Amino acid sequence: MDAKAETQRITGLVIPVEWDPQGKARAVAIAAYDESTYRVAQGGVGAELLGRLKREVTVWGRVESLAEGKTILIERFEMSKSSKGKITGMALAAVVGMALCVAPLAMAADQPAAAQPAATAPAAAAPAEAKAAPAPKAKKAKAKKATAKKVAVKPNPKVRTLQDLLNTKGNYNLKVDGVMGKQTKAALKDFQKANGLKVTGKVDAATKKALGLK
Repeated sequence: MDAKAETQRITGLVIPVEWDPQGKARAVAIAAYDESTYRVAQGGVGAELLGRLKREVTVWGRVESLAEGKTILIERFEMSKSSKGKITGMALAAVVGMALCVAPLAMAADQPAAAQPAATAPAAAAPAEAKAAPAPKAKKAKAKKATAKKVAVKPNPKVRTLQDLLNTKGNYNLKVDGVMGKQTKAALKDFQKANGLKVTGKVDAATKKALGLK
């Protein structure tokens, strides 16, 4: 199948995807907020992002969808101006919304979403009366709005361990808060890809072994 290229604008986090023997990043990708990862192709101005790891950036360039994934040849980019361009775990959560839960594994922490307010119930209609007698006016029932209960997300010690290991072995600079958020999941997928594992975003047996996780 021929590769299809198109110009796109993408905002996300600069993450390393390839290292030299000294452990220095020599290739990067853009982890977009829609969970897509775009490997930065050689050429253009993409090489300038090697010194801007873990920072938020908006890029414009030609995207190619290949069998092994998406690549982008960056024509220009703009770094985030807030907080010197560096995005933290809390800032990322504010941008992309609620933290994403993974499937029920020994490592995963379920995060139920807050209940939404119930819609106002329609007024009850008055029953039809005989034509001889005038029908009394029906009283509108007052609908009670359900109060949404906010569910507090408790930090999971196993997720903390995962974040520590990703920071140590992948240099992802994650916030160790015990919450399986989108940034943690993106780093997990990147670690799997960088180590030749199946990219699932889940802590499977092969990923545990690569991380040295018991």
